[in-house]
Formats: sequence, structure tokens, C-alpha cells
Amino acid sequence: MFWQQTNTMERKARSFVVTLYILTFIGGSAYGQDDSSIFPETLHGFEKGTYRFEFDNDLFFGKDSGLTSGWSLQKHTPIAESWSKLEGAPGFIGQWGAKIPALTADGLFNRAGIAIGQIIQTPTDLTRTDLIEDDVPYAGALTVQATWYAFNNDQFRGFQTTVGVVGPVSLAEQTQKMVHKVVGATEPMGWDNQLSNEPVINFNVMYKQKLWQTGSLPGLSFDTSASGNIALGNMFTQALASLEIRFGHNMPGGFVYVPDPIGYSMQYDAALAPANANSAAYYGSFVVRGVAVAHNIFLDGNTCKDSHSVPKEPLIGQLFLGLHYERPIWSIHFNMIYTTDTVDSSQVTSADGNEMIGNVIFEWRI
Repeated sequence: MFWQQTNTMERKARSFVVTLYILTFIGGSAYGQDDSSIFPETLHGFEKGTYRFEFDNDLFFGKDSGLTSGWSLQKHTPIAESWSKLEGAPGFIGQWGAKIPALTADGLFNRAGIAIGQIIQTPTDLTRTDLIEDDVPYAGALTVQATWYAFNNDQFRGFQTTVGVVGPVSLAEQTQKMVHKVVGATEPMGWDNQLSNEPVINFNVMYKQKLWQTGSLPGLSFDTSASGNIALGNMFTQALASLEIRFGHNMPGGFVYVPDPIGYSMQYDAALAPANANSAAYYGSFVVRGVAVAHNIFLDGNTCKDSHSVPKEPLIGQLFLGLHYERPIWSIHFNMIYTTDTVDSSQVTSADGNEMIGNVIFEWRI
């Protein structure tokens, strides 16, 4: 177990979440990047459209249970100085962005994204065909997400909608069996017990605020940001608060991308060109996050049908460690994700409890 859950820790977690939300809305930054230089004719690679492939799997840690794998394909439009000048998407996308409160403030650049993705959850023992009542359900989701966001080097504001399906029509069973056959892993035998088909819809809002920056650009630098996110829907209903730290050489402006399973949080590309836009950026990231969970369909089961469910933990701690290498046209990112127990281990005795997931991201900017 990565953390030992105690009543004292729960009280500290609550205080931590509240403190981060306060910092999110009152924090300021020591200095800002000169964002005005990037518009409109001289876009650097970092401000062009982004295509992203994201892959998550717990096999990086030698396990194969809980939220065991996921992937997403994403497209993010080039940065625009206003929603009316948004390129790389149908005109109505920019029109909708202009109608979302808080996304039209002066000094913020605009971007929209579209993503399709899948996540898969399984119990620990893949050889059993019966319903394992003291472990998490077999479950999968296939979703499409649309994101609108506005940001600069000091703050980020975003809104996202997620629509999709949970259950057999998500094709999670077929995906996992195909991959396991290719890599020679254990065939999962219990998919007949997965959650039933159900449409899902979720809404996410996110706010980030740069708190402090120091160092010498384009040399070594360090920054910290606070982030708050609220998710509402029958897939996830929860509140998240994070402290995000970056440190490295020639770091891009803006904010680090925190990878999450689809629907859990938000997909975005909030990177601005570094001080030396023609050189590589390499840096590390450290994110600590508290999550207050009201509903998680993968643990609570189907919304309107009787299905397998397990008792969940209402407060979760998460830690993200990342290494990032970025060029103007392409980049690669490695992340390791650790969590405290997501389920009540005293009752869900066969489950691993906490999550340990590896994440790899490839990006192309054109």
C-alpha cells in the first residue's frame, strides 16, 4: 500500500483540499511570459495544432487489476487570440466557446480539443469466471470528449463535456482479450460479469493559477501552480485540487498536462513556446492531488440497474511524477501515477486497493 489510510490522514486530506482550492483562486505569479509575441503570423510549433496519443497501463508496475489500461486519441486546435479566430475546427466550435462563461477574458488565448478514448477495469484474479464479490467489477467505457479552454502563462480556465457508453458496447472485453493474446498475458475469463450497458455523460470545469516562478529563462527554471477541477455526471462526480510543480531547462510557458483516465478530468494542451523556441525543452513535473469522490460508476455500478458494486473511499490522494522532452514539432512524456486506496480494503479484500499506473504520451504539432 502506497499510503496508510487513517482518520488523521483523512482530516489532513480534507484540510489539504480546502487549502488548495483557496490557493487556486487567490494565487498570483512572480512574472509572466510575453504572450503577445506569438500572434498571429509567427506561431511557433508549440502554438500550432496538437495531435496526441496517450496510453496508460498498470503493467509498467507488474500488476493487471483495477483501472488496468486506457488510451485516447486527441486533437487540439492551434492557439487563437479569440474564439472568432479559432482555426482547425468547424465554425460553431468557436461560437460555442465564446458563449461559455469565463472563457472570453482579455489576455487569454483560446483552444478547443476533441478526444476519443477507452478505459478498462478488471479484478485481480483474471482466471475466475464467477462474480468476484470482494473485488472491483469488470468494466469498460468508450467516450468522446469536447473541450474548450482559455489560458496564458498565469492562468487556465476550461470546460469539457464527455459522452459515451459503459458496458459490453464499450468493446473493453474485446480490446483487453486482443491485447493479452498479442503479448501472451493471462486471458481474462470473467467479462460475463461486467457492468451493463449504460450511456454516460459528464461535465468538467477546471481552473489553474500560477503561484510562483523563478529561475533564468531559457535556462533552468521552476514554477508552481494550483489547480481545481469539478466533475459532474453519472460517470464521475467529484472535486479535485492539485499542487503542480515543474522544474527544468527551457521549459514551455503555460501549464503541465496532468494525465487522467478519460472522463476523470480534462484533456488539454496548455503549453506556450519557451524562451528559446527553437531548442528542446526538458523538465520534470511533480503533482500532488486530493480527490473527494461522490460517485464513480466503476465502483458504484450501474446507475439505474442492479449491478456489482464495491464500497469506495470518499477521499483519495494521488501523486504524479513526470519526465518531459519537447521539441517545437513533437514531444514525448512519461508519467507514473500512484494513489491511495480507492476502495475500502477491509471489505474489498481481494482488490489491490490503490492504483499504480504508467503513462506514455506522444505529441505532434502541425
